[in-house]
Amino acid sequence: MASSSTQKSQYHHPRNWTPEMRDRQARGKNPYSKAEGSEDSDVSDADAPMRLGTRQVVESHSERERKGEAMYVLDNPEALMAHAQASGDSITGQRLRFMRQLCGFDDKRDEAASSGRSSKSRRVSDRGGR
Repeated sequence: MASSSTQKSQYHHPRNWTPEMRDRQARGKNPYSKAEGSEDSDVSDADAPMRLGTRQVVESHSERERKGEAMYVLDNPEALMAHAQASGDSITGQRLRFMRQLCGFDDKRDEAASSGRSSKSRRVSDRGGR
């Protein structure tokens, strides 16, 4: 019996949630927003209290385009194979590249390291082919 009373107190907060807040939450809106007329407004989300583990996501257009391209290539095996063949890399390597691109990791540092290695290998191959 004691466990059922703790469960009710754990989930029931009548003073924190109003019927309007429940309605907004049920419709997928921000329950903490006070704006009545703006249904899809992103500005009202800025007034919402921040919770632990969340952050405001602001992506530029180019970042969204890069992520969209990565999603397309990862969903389309033919496009993934074409990218692998065009770059001279394996399909697994290209899949890793596009997964990093989708997650938002900057791979400029990785490209600089790989170009440094390829220039060293060219020098070694130039010496061997006298």
